[in-house]
Amino acid sequence: MSHQLRDQILTAYDWTQTQLQKIFDAIPREHFLHQPSPGANHALWSMGHLATVDQFFLKSVAGRDSGVFERYATLFFAKSTPSPNADAYPPIDAVREYFDSSRKAFRAWIESLDDERLAAPLPAEQQRFAPNYAGMLMRLLWHEGMHYGQLTVLRKSLGLAPVRI
Repeated sequence: MSHQLRDQILTAYDWTQTQLQKIFDAIPREHFLHQPSPGANHALWSMGHLATVDQFFLKSVAGRDSGVFERYATLFFAKSTPSPNADAYPPIDAVREYFDSSRKAFRAWIESLDDERLAAPLPAEQQRFAPNYAGMLMRLLWHEGMHYGQLTVLRKSLGLAPVRI
């Protein structure tokens, strides 16, 4: 069974994950709720959001429902609103653990796919994202890059130096 496409997606996923880890690590904890403008995404929300998106696709596409998505969806999923109030969120370490475990589970799912499955159509209700599994994963990588860009703006608004990739 061919794994060329899967291996390329995993390489891109790993690179994106490394860059996200670096930028989250480069944001001082005391600034994790900083919003560069009112209503903008802050680092804690972005971290929780990326983990929740992973959980959404693990549940809805991969059939791997750990029950975690429902616990965090109202805080971090689409249409949630980032709040500067720390009391609205779990502690940073808990969100980081959620992020790390979600990323690990999502990567393991990608690793389980072969190129034939990656080329297969997504379930009908998910085809608004992409026509097939590979396309969905590419769009998710783009989504993560968009949030990375928001985090660079957040750092810049704090007067912090860019994180080198």
